[in-house]
Amino acid sequence: MNLQEQLAARIQGNVVIMGIGNPCRGDDAAGGLVARQIRDAPGVRVIDAQDVPEDYLCLVVNHRPDTVVLIDSVDLDSAPGSIALLDKDQVAGYWPSTHRVPICLLMNYLERETIARIFLVAIQPRQTVFLEPMSEEVYASGVRIAEVLSSVLAMPRVPANVIFADQLKRKVPA
Repeated sequence: MNLQEQLAARIQGNVVIMGIGNPCRGDDAAGGLVARQIRDAPGVRVIDAQDVPEDYLCLVVNHRPDTVVLIDSVDLDSAPGSIALLDKDQVAGYWPSTHRVPICLLMNYLERETIARIFLVAIQPRQTVFLEPMSEEVYASGVRIAEVLSSVLAMPRVPANVIFADQLKRKVPA
């Protein structure tokens, strides 16, 4: 599946998108870049949380989302600008972070408080040096993600009351 198909399959109902990253640390600013580029997307709450996403948790919870998309630079041990969609269980292995609160803790909290589908769009940074500009690879990936998200968000979304098989938590009797 390409990025658009992956995002379209995961995004449903009421959506919050949070760009995360320090704007003074080169490629770490990629989440904010995406958030600024899609800030006017209709019917979606977009937050540029910079390096303090914990300050926006109440805002996210109060929006009552069905889907929360976090966007951040993560060392994926891949080529700069590489993109990965990661679920909470996958994010736990990516530590340390340039943020005060690890992404996996944010995801756990938001999942508990919202019962939303939460995932991370991760972008491999080239560098996160203080006061260095964003690399060309990461900038291009941020623009691509913003374009794809804009396209997906313009599509009709599955209503939140539709239950997907991966959301069922009960066991089927044998």
